[in-house]
Amino acid sequence: MKEVLAPSPGSTAPGSTAPRSAATGSAATGSGAPKPAAERVADRRLLNAYLRETGVGDPRVEGDRFRIDLPATGRALTGELTYWSVTGHHDYCDELWLCEGGTATPCGHRELVAALLAELDSTDEASPRRQRLAEQIDNSVRRTTRYLEHVPEPCPSAPRDLTRYAEHSLLTGHPFHPTPKSAEGFSDDDLTAYAPELGASFVLHHLAVAPDLLVEQRVAPGEWTPDDVPGHDGFAVLPVHPWQASYLSRQPAVQELIEAGSLVPLGPGGRTVYPTSSVRTVCDPGFETAWKLPLHVRITNFVRNNPVEHLRRAADASRLVAELRRNWIHEGFEVLLETGFRTIDHPELAADIAVLYRENPFHTGQAAPQVVAGLLEDRPGAGPGLVGHVRTAVGRLTAAGVAEWLRRYLSVSLLPVLALWRQDGLSLEAHVQNSLVHLENGWPTRFYVRDMEGTVASRERLCRNGMVDLVGAASPALYDDAEAWMRFKYYVVTNHLGHLVHVLGRHGEADESALWGVVAAVLRDALPDRYVCDLLAAPDLPAKANLISRFAERGETPVYLTIPNPMREETP
Repeated sequence: MKEVLAPSPGSTAPGSTAPRSAATGSAATGSGAPKPAAERVADRRLLNAYLRETGVGDPRVEGDRFRIDLPATGRALTGELTYWSVTGHHDYCDELWLCEGGTATPCGHRELVAALLAELDSTDEASPRRQRLAEQIDNSVRRTTRYLEHVPEPCPSAPRDLTRYAEHSLLTGHPFHPTPKSAEGFSDDDLTAYAPELGASFVLHHLAVAPDLLVEQRVAPGEWTPDDVPGHDGFAVLPVHPWQASYLSRQPAVQELIEAGSLVPLGPGGRTVYPTSSVRTVCDPGFETAWKLPLHVRITNFVRNNPVEHLRRAADASRLVAELRRNWIHEGFEVLLETGFRTIDHPELAADIAVLYRENPFHTGQAAPQVVAGLLEDRPGAGPGLVGHVRTAVGRLTAAGVAEWLRRYLSVSLLPVLALWRQDGLSLEAHVQNSLVHLENGWPTRFYVRDMEGTVASRERLCRNGMVDLVGAASPALYDDAEAWMRFKYYVVTNHLGHLVHVLGRHGEADESALWGVVAAVLRDALPDRYVCDLLAAPDLPAKANLISRFAERGETPVYLTIPNPMREETP
């Protein structure tokens, strides 16, 4: 194909009109109308996912001008980068061009979606998978538009309010996902009532379950049901999301159990709760337990209910953590256990009624942990909240100051999480939405990991140290050592540190490569072993191929690929 570059900014291709905004950088959420801003945010995610999943680390061909080949359809996308990231968190100019046969034409959001989906499946223009993914991308953009239209309250200072504010700050979602804010099953009214991005709060419904129908596992102590929730003599009480209560009321199998007296709907009750960033986990800030509830809604990749295997994996991982943390010496580091679960013995309904109970040690109001994902997102009209905290800690964002902040962050996050893997074979799913940090005068002093459903353990090492009997050899939490280590590298390094280092590098005076050097130095100073050596010497890191996986409808079994390891030092 003939080489075609984008026209100069502000010019138009022959016979074309000027393009409307197509893709842009971090300022997208702070300028322009909400819908174009949401489209630009979506385009950035689509382009970066496509580049990562096709192995293109640097698309630049001349200065900041880039070219992204679409070989299956014989076309190319061109434009200019406003920021190039070593781990693929690139930002783009507003003007994007679609090149074919020597001609460049303006490429807006819909044209970009069509071009990329055609490239994923160039054999069938009417492919149902193409149509479904296009609809899901549109769903995500419409949801993002709603969130960007919403004007949140000013950032509070009270600990509990600050925690909630951070949970409700994820307006645009995963930076390498084609549908980060899709929610199929929620109407516009449902968003108003239940979306964390819109500051929702509500009262839970409750179900009373007969003892002969109840399935329960208790892992750790803690109250599960507040005193002001109504009960039913001799029956266990399970919280139910209000949306899910309406859904369950329409299921014939539920009606049969109600008529048989095995289930008793208790209606709404208790204090007001708010949803965390995951939408379905809810928190009463004054109660010691949070609840991970099922929602029969497809959020991003799959329907968010609680299958029994997921319950068992979370409970088994929590058992391991509960035992191991007796002897931890990781100052400033904690894991929030799932203290157990309840569901019913019913093959059709178990996943849609099951509840995971999670520790909420912040109910005393002393700590103000903030979900890391919320701190890394660009806020409307401003940059990421994390940048303000770093500036509070170090003053001017010099290279030395940002590097020192990063070292302190790694001391309460990466090093304890890595020690838990190296010493005990436990791999936490510590991506940015599962991680919370408590800051004092801007400095990170405590770090928390939540959501044990994604935590896995090395089968080989648990067998060697005798801990496998704690969960049983058939536990769904047990993985081969190599796969558990791969998951650690993706969630902790690629996902978490990749995003954090990008934000620090983009907004501070130290570039990303220099900050990855800080991470490498911190690892070298740790006790070296084969895992640290692998992190420093391996040519690649694992990454999820979210675009390909979403297109192939593989939400539960995503495709993985590799990206260049930014910590690897070149040897002569």
